[in-house]
Amino acid sequence: MAGTATEASCWLLIEDPSPWARKAVEEAAWYPDIANTVQQWRTEVPTLRIQLIRRALTTWDRRGAIRCVVVRAGIDPVVHTRRVSDYADVAALNVPKLLQRGPSTLPEAPLVLTCTNGRRDACCAKWGRPVATAARQAHPEGAWQTSHLGGHRFAPTALVLPSGMHYGWLDAEAVPTVVAAHQERTVYSLSHCRGRVTQKRPVQAACVALRKRLHCTALDDGMGQIVAHPHESVWQVAVQMQGRTYRAQVQAQPGPAFRHSCRSDTPKPSTVWQVAWEDESQRIDSRA
Repeated sequence: MAGTATEASCWLLIEDPSPWARKAVEEAAWYPDIANTVQQWRTEVPTLRIQLIRRALTTWDRRGAIRCVVVRAGIDPVVHTRRVSDYADVAALNVPKLLQRGPSTLPEAPLVLTCTNGRRDACCAKWGRPVATAARQAHPEGAWQTSHLGGHRFAPTALVLPSGMHYGWLDAEAVPTVVAAHQERTVYSLSHCRGRVTQKRPVQAACVALRKRLHCTALDDGMGQIVAHPHESVWQVAVQMQGRTYRAQVQAQPGPAFRHSCRSDTPKPSTVWQVAWEDESQRIDSRA
């Protein structure tokens, strides 16, 4: 599953405990009040993604109304938490400015967002809610249910912020270990790691493959970038890990077909990322 994480380095989390529609943000009753402002934000910050969050369905924290969290994910993160009294007031937040480097209060423990958007895909509700419940029990302040994260074929799927690590096929028993790993600045099980959301998917695939090769789980390691794109399905990638720079060719190839959604009975092709390192002929396959 490496190389399948959502691509978004900047996040706006908006608390909404009501039932979510299939397109949770755009179909929210209050969204028209902020739609124009959101469009402006996305023009300034193309990598901005908006998620709805809640503790549980209809569970509301009234100690200051609606909680909004602005996150620039990654190794050098920014996190700002604000509360507004009405959804229309979300438009008054200067999200692009908050995302810039500056004073922020990093949470003592990570934010764990588990997708439970059943109207987008029933798998997320069926499999995600037990994980979200376990996360809430193990990690009361940092655990949230969230709207569609992408990749519901990997449900239960969860995003950990501000690191930006995206995981799939979790189970309730694993949640305390996920939280503990991130508190210790390490990556949870690489076999469940979809990648870091701040990176493009070819880089995600290369970084996870290199972590496995080097047995590297340090959360603050693994910077990477695309250095060339010589072909539609081929990328040259450089990854910095354990004080060295590694270069690889990453190629996307068609993989076996399978159902990508609980709502779909039609199998769809998958993607296999092939990662070949310059210093050896070893090739690592990662199915997406």
